[in-house]
Amino acid sequence: KSLFLFQFFVGLSQADTSFNPSLDSFLNETNQHLAVIYDQAVLAQLLSELRGPNDLVALLEIEVTDDKLLRYVRTLTNRKAKFKRLGLGDSRQRRLLSKFPQLGYEALTERELDRVYALASNLSENYKNVKLCAYKQPTNCTLRLIPEVQSIVQGSRDLEEIEYYWFEWRNRTGLATRPQFVAFMELYKKTAELNGYPRSEDYWFRSLEMDGKQTMALLDRLMHGLRPLFLQFHAHVRGSLRKMHGEHLVPRNRPYPQHLAEVFIGNAFRRVQAEWYVDLPSPEIGLSNITEELHRQGLSTTQRVFWNVAEYFRGLGLPLLESSLWTFAQPVSSEDDDRCWHKAWRYYALPRMNFTYCPLNDEERFFNMFEAQSDFHFYRSASVQPTLFREEPFPNFSDAIGKCFSLTASSPRYLQKLGLLRDGKWKELPARLNRLYVLGLRVVFLLPVFYVLDRYRVEVLSGHIKADDNEAYWRFTEHYTGSAAPTKRTNAEFDVPAKLLMEVDDQYASHFMSIVLQFQLLKHFCTITGQFEQGNPKKPLDLCDLSDQRQIGAGLQRVMSLGSSVHYRELLQELMGESEISIDGLLTYFQPLHDWLRKQNQESNLEVGWT
Repeated sequence: KSLFLFQFFVGLSQADTSFNPSLDSFLNETNQHLAVIYDQAVLAQLLSELRGPNDLVALLEIEVTDDKLLRYVRTLTNRKAKFKRLGLGDSRQRRLLSKFPQLGYEALTERELDRVYALASNLSENYKNVKLCAYKQPTNCTLRLIPEVQSIVQGSRDLEEIEYYWFEWRNRTGLATRPQFVAFMELYKKTAELNGYPRSEDYWFRSLEMDGKQTMALLDRLMHGLRPLFLQFHAHVRGSLRKMHGEHLVPRNRPYPQHLAEVFIGNAFRRVQAEWYVDLPSPEIGLSNITEELHRQGLSTTQRVFWNVAEYFRGLGLPLLESSLWTFAQPVSSEDDDRCWHKAWRYYALPRMNFTYCPLNDEERFFNMFEAQSDFHFYRSASVQPTLFREEPFPNFSDAIGKCFSLTASSPRYLQKLGLLRDGKWKELPARLNRLYVLGLRVVFLLPVFYVLDRYRVEVLSGHIKADDNEAYWRFTEHYTGSAAPTKRTNAEFDVPAKLLMEVDDQYASHFMSIVLQFQLLKHFCTITGQFEQGNPKKPLDLCDLSDQRQIGAGLQRVMSLGSSVHYRELLQELMGESEISIDGLLTYFQPLHDWLRKQNQESNLEVGWT
């Protein structure tokens, strides 16, 4: 009898892992229903994009579709749990089940749900809309961080004014929201538990399909690889700050003052002018800007740029975009150029895509077009998958692909081919170093900030520190970013919310991974096309031009067509022959700058590191 039961259960177990028709019917029904709801959500978001974030009709539509999705997800919960509990279905069916939308905060009680949404909204609104009091004008409290305060500090030479706004911002966004941040993190822990995650940090990284320990191990490895380049760059920037402000404010062997470094590094995210940097590698050459040449070369309208970039992707062996995409494209407001960007919109049930564009025509929007059209190709390729598999393998994965091609489109070799750079000097090392220096300020110094913001929240979620442990936050900040507050910060203050660049419940790991991946992809594509050769000074990675390299398209399209049907490691293995995200591409790209920094630091007797 026991042998019979053993054979029965073995047979049942084997049968459970095969294709299940009942489960397949459930999955097909779910995919179809979700596609309709997702399309309604896309249309609501598109309306918001066109009318502005405060349009009441668009906001109502978004709220209605969110509610519809949540109500539908609730109806799926029991049936999904039954299939998972019984272990039915083949591997593809079980993966589809794993991609079902989760209840998230909706698992909380009604009272807790209202509370967590209110907290998240208040923290977000406070960061975006808080008004600061003007320097030496305590009754004028009308200044927004962006653009008013940002413009003031970036143009100011008054160190007391810069320091004042640094403290004012943190008092208004950090200390003022301390109780809300603490309460939110407690409710987040409960949300994780109710969604089946005993360890809250695992829930934090759920979209990466890695637990907290695995994700932090990956980030730690990437940070370790970045460290030698970062230390040399940090030493050079600290030397520049000391030259500008004196050793009494920027002492040797110490972290640099964050309020001064933020202005210096933040300038790289604007339309950069060479004179802003006292130690630019080649100040006499300056920095290129192709805005004027875009108009001179006939790329004077967004429509012309659109089709020029479409031809670029066709030259990679990808399909040419259909003309209807531009025919039905719609412009967005250009009043705020920080919000004016090109964007691809995809649908799930409707057999089409949409495009919204910024009517501004400048260098930033030109490179942004490569990112937007890359999204079109990802959406089109992934459309062969059912709804549950059409997403990216992790958030911002397709962004890495787009930025990879945007990066190679900014190569002086490609821009010279287009006639947007005329002088051959831009391909020579002095000009390349200038370009790498500014790009490095945007990339190399951002990654440690992202790391700290996730590391702090993981330590909170795992119970190692309290949610408002400001001293722990500054220990992480000093150790990993090499920056310190103007004066010592204690637990009497609270500065974490002042640095949350996104929503309070957004993880930064996927942004970190995406930035690193774009350079890894670039190195791979440039290597297989012969445009980059390790150790060959005539073929450095930063000059790689991928235009007309048709062999790229087939493999890239095949991988994009997988959507999220496989883990990102399998996808990377298929595309590049390596399964993990590596810092090597980024280090290779910035190697000329790294060599220059090391030499300059030695010659200028600049100390590396801090204590």
